[in-house]
Amino acid sequence: MLNEPSARRARRSALVAALLSPLITAGVGAPASAGPACTPSWTVQQAPGTDAVATDVDVVSGDDVRFTQQRPFAGSQMLRWDGTALSESGPQVPMPPRTTTTFEVRNGSYAPGGGSGWAVVKMRSGFAPDGANLMARWDGARWALAPGPVSAKPDQGSGNVVDVASLAADQAWSVGDVQTAGALTARWDGTQWTAVDNPAADRPYATLASVRALSATDVWAVGQQRDPGTGTVGPLVLHYDGTAWKEVTVPAPNGPDVVLQTVTTTGPDDVWIAGLAGKLSDTDSYTPLLLHWDGQAWKSRPAPPKGVHGGQIERLYVAGPGDLWATVAYWGTGMVRLMHGDGTSWQEVKPQGSAPDGYEFQFNGVDGTGPNDVWAVGTTASTVPSQLPGHDLVHNRRLIAHLSCGGK
Repeated sequence: MLNEPSARRARRSALVAALLSPLITAGVGAPASAGPACTPSWTVQQAPGTDAVATDVDVVSGDDVRFTQQRPFAGSQMLRWDGTALSESGPQVPMPPRTTTTFEVRNGSYAPGGGSGWAVVKMRSGFAPDGANLMARWDGARWALAPGPVSAKPDQGSGNVVDVASLAADQAWSVGDVQTAGALTARWDGTQWTAVDNPAADRPYATLASVRALSATDVWAVGQQRDPGTGTVGPLVLHYDGTAWKEVTVPAPNGPDVVLQTVTTTGPDDVWIAGLAGKLSDTDSYTPLLLHWDGQAWKSRPAPPKGVHGGQIERLYVAGPGDLWATVAYWGTGMVRLMHGDGTSWQEVKPQGSAPDGYEFQFNGVDGTGPNDVWAVGTTASTVPSQLPGHDLVHNRRLIAHLSCGGK
C-alpha cells in the first residue's frame, strides 16, 4: 500500500523556528482567466513566531474559511477567516492522555453553514499507530474527541480513517481501510459512526484516500486496490447514490500501477479525480494523473508535469471551467508545489513570491469559492547551519495564502 506522502513531508521536518515576514503580497501566478474587472493578487497572512503547520483549508463561504493548524508538542486548533481578518485564537482540539509521540489533526470538513464538522485524528508512536480510533468533532462551539468507526471485521483489523466529508450535524461520511482487509466506508447518523458495506470491503489491500459529498444521494470516494493475480495496484472509484455504494470503472493508463489520491466535484456532471500512474517501486516513474467525469463519460485530462524524479497530485480545487488548482508532490525535491491549470497546460504558482535557494514550500491544501477567491495552505522551511557540521537546522513556519481582489 502506498504511503500518504502528503501526510506528509511536513512530518519529515523538525518544527523549530520562523521564516516568513509578516504580511506580503505577490502577483505571481495569478490565473489569466481572472477577467478584465479584476486582477487578483496573493496575500500571505502573517504567521506568529511560534512554529506551526497549516494542514488543511475548508472554505465554508467567502467570509467563513476554516484552517487546521498543527503545532509541535502543542496540539491542533482551528483558525478562521471572517472575510476581513484571520483569528489566531481559535478553539483547540483536545489532546488525550497518551504514550504516542505524534498527535495530528487534518482533513477538516465542515457542513454548510459551518455549525458542525469533523476532522481526522492520527496518533502514532514512531512509525506505528497506537491503536486509538478517534476523530475530532466540531459542534459549532468547541472540538471534542469522539470514537471513530468500529470495524465490521474486528478479527481482521481496526478501522483506519483517512478522510471525512460533512453534510450536516447528523450526516457525514468517512473513508479509509480496515488495515489490509479491505476498504472502509462509514456513515455518521448524529449519534455514532457505522460501517457501510461497499464493493471493495472484502478486497485485501484496498483502501480509500479521499471522499467528497455533494448531497445525501451523491457521494464520491477514491483510492487504490491490488490485483490478486498480478500484484499490480489499480484505481478504486466508488459512488454512493443514497442507497448503496457502487464501483465505477474509469480509464487508466498503463502504469503499471495507478493510485488515486483525491476527488473533488462541483456538481453531478463535474467530477475530478487525481493521483499518479507509474511503478510504485520506482518513484522516478510517477506521473501525475487527472481524470474528469462530465456526466456522460470519464476522460483523461492534461495533468501537471511529472518533474525530474516523478510527481503525484495530492489535492485538487476546481475554481471554474478551465481553472484548476492542484498541490503536486515532486519526489527528490522535498517540495509539494502549488500548480494552476487552464485546461490545457499547467504552471507553478508561488504565492510567497521569490525566495532564496534552500527554501522549501509544502502546500497541504487548496480551496476557494471561485477564480478570484482561492486559499492555499501549508508550511515553508529553510535550513541554517548548526554547531554540528552536516546537521543543519530546519526553520519552519505556517503558510496561509489568499488569492483575491483587494484582499477581500
